[in-house]
Amino acid sequence: MQILESITQLSKLMSVSKGSPETLAKVEALIANIQDKYREMESDFNDQKILYETTLEHSTEIENELSIKNDQITLMMEQMKKYLSSQLYDLIVHGKVSNDTSQNRRKKLSIFFSDIVGFTDLTDSVEPELLAGLLNEYLDKMSKIAQKYGGTIDKYIGDAIMVYFGDSDNANDKEEAQKCVLMALEMQSSMQEIRDSWTEQGISHHLQIRIGINTGFCTIGNFGSSERMDYTIIGGQVNAAARLEHLSDLGGIMVSGATYLLVKDLVEAELRGHIQVKGIQHPIEVYQLQGRKDKNTAAKTYIKENKEGFDLHALNFRVHETSKLERDEYAAALKKALELLQLAPEIAPKSLLDK
Repeated sequence: MQILESITQLSKLMSVSKGSPETLAKVEALIANIQDKYREMESDFNDQKILYETTLEHSTEIENELSIKNDQITLMMEQMKKYLSSQLYDLIVHGKVSNDTSQNRRKKLSIFFSDIVGFTDLTDSVEPELLAGLLNEYLDKMSKIAQKYGGTIDKYIGDAIMVYFGDSDNANDKEEAQKCVLMALEMQSSMQEIRDSWTEQGISHHLQIRIGINTGFCTIGNFGSSERMDYTIIGGQVNAAARLEHLSDLGGIMVSGATYLLVKDLVEAELRGHIQVKGIQHPIEVYQLQGRKDKNTAAKTYIKENKEGFDLHALNFRVHETSKLERDEYAAALKKALELLQLAPEIAPKSLLDK
């Protein structure tokens, strides 16, 4: 404002100036004042420019640093996903898991255990690198099936897998048990594909998995020390599931009576008696699953229909190694294939059609 006032006064003097010494002196004084104000403004402008450039440069550095940190956090979270179940990962990310080891709770869950019978024996005849690749291939396949059905993968113990269902506020006991059993059935069916892959890699052993499933109340929460803890489940019902896995037939699925009551509309099963498990007061009934009541659904694992007809997956039947569950699925697949063959229209050979 001061420089504008000086310019206004100068303009008035110039318009009435008659060249008197006094007027010229006033004009010179105003010009000098305007020049001083201009230099001050120029200096202020340069200071502001430097401040702006410095701030801009600093903010760019901060922005770049934040971007790098964000990338590091994203990478870290992606790595976390590989070591945690999807359910536990979501709980941690959303701050729903406490690090307090005293805040545990009781929950009715369906617990699953499986292991590969004879896999440990391979260590004497297979190179460690190949063995690790085979195990990772198997665990990757089984993990995807577990995630498909919404199971929480608790841990891997060598070739053994522990999964549980029902750790949510709105979990339905029957639905969770059925998802667990359907997951187990698909895992058993997928072993055929895995064995084919292993055979191509030179593994002649006809490896099979055993599975045990139990449903009951467990204690779930953080267990461990202040430096290292594990979010897991404990209790007699967990021990029962592990025991059932050891008692199951090769290539079979053994479930407790508590689980069977929840899935009996879905599967066929054979009562195998009662067992006593440490941590559970009364003996528990055990059932060996024979397969789904709708065996055509299971057969879809081996036969894939398409526009041209169908593809029948290789069925490696061995009298002393193929389980009852696998036999039923093989029979259903072959029956379906025969039905499709009988329904297929007769088509003349291509060479005759060309004539």
